[in-house]
Amino acid sequence: MAERKQQWLEIEKLLYVLDKNKKARSIIKQYFLKGQLPEWKKLHDWNQNSTTRHLDLLLFLYLHPSRDDAVLRPLRDQFMNNPHARWNDRLIGFNGLWNIGLIEPSAGSMRMFRIADLEKELPAVAASLPPAPEPYADCRRIEVHTDGQNERLFNLMWPDITQQTVRLPVTRDTYCCRAPRYTLDYEEFPLMEHRFTLETLWTMSQWLVWPAPLNRGSSDMIFQYERPMDLWYHHCAQEDVPEKSARRELVMLAVYRIFHFDVDQEGPDSPRTRFVHRARALLTEREFSASFQALIAAARSGEVVVSEPWNNDAKVLAPEFYGNARGAS
Repeated sequence: MAERKQQWLEIEKLLYVLDKNKKARSIIKQYFLKGQLPEWKKLHDWNQNSTTRHLDLLLFLYLHPSRDDAVLRPLRDQFMNNPHARWNDRLIGFNGLWNIGLIEPSAGSMRMFRIADLEKELPAVAASLPPAPEPYADCRRIEVHTDGQNERLFNLMWPDITQQTVRLPVTRDTYCCRAPRYTLDYEEFPLMEHRFTLETLWTMSQWLVWPAPLNRGSSDMIFQYERPMDLWYHHCAQEDVPEKSARRELVMLAVYRIFHFDVDQEGPDSPRTRFVHRARALLTEREFSASFQALIAAARSGEVVVSEPWNNDAKVLAPEFYGNARGAS
């Protein structure tokens, strides 16, 4: 128990980043320390429109004391099949994993918060958090990570990457759109709030630009792993290059960065080298729409001219079709 209490100090920082309020953190703490699940029926109406709520699937699996997938897989199914939990208690965790595994690494996996707020919300750890750089002297930073568990959590949460919706049991208290006809009914939900697109490559490429060294969160960017990258492909295989020039340029910049990233300088054991090798192979060996295959060919051929490719001022200078006056449509 003493070890779990010490671990909780690190866990609570992640929960704060995930916007779990004090009541939610208290509920999750009881699960982490004592294995006590939320009182689902009592929590039906609490904060029901929130995008965070309390114990979602991601946290249910991540905070379980076992790291044995054979133990966690049936527990995952039990959690998803609990009709007394709200639908969003089960599905919020999918968005949480993408935030931790992609959005946060693309920005360094460090979040800044005001010291005054941290002292109020996280008094046990606020003073020990690293300071933020100037001009944010009134802030401290929290590293966003799952202790290197992103790939394992993905595999547990998403056993079938072709699955886009899930049929969940609901009650008259837990349904979303259609009131159940019976005491127990079923409703279809999307597993993701938004599908991945070709523009998701831009966010991945922002991770390649982030200065070394990578911290724990950044080192665990989820698309360096095989199955998450396959999921992206499953979403995007037939997608055409965006018609709007600003969006089309971002896709070109992303593909350009992937094919021009200096893996020799980065080193063979880097997570970014692993991602680049995997992404290059996928982009060259698999079938895509004709327009995206043409974009890939242009990025690889040397005909594309990019200024400042490794910072936020990156711009495609030629060919004109892939360029854009940033901000134009």
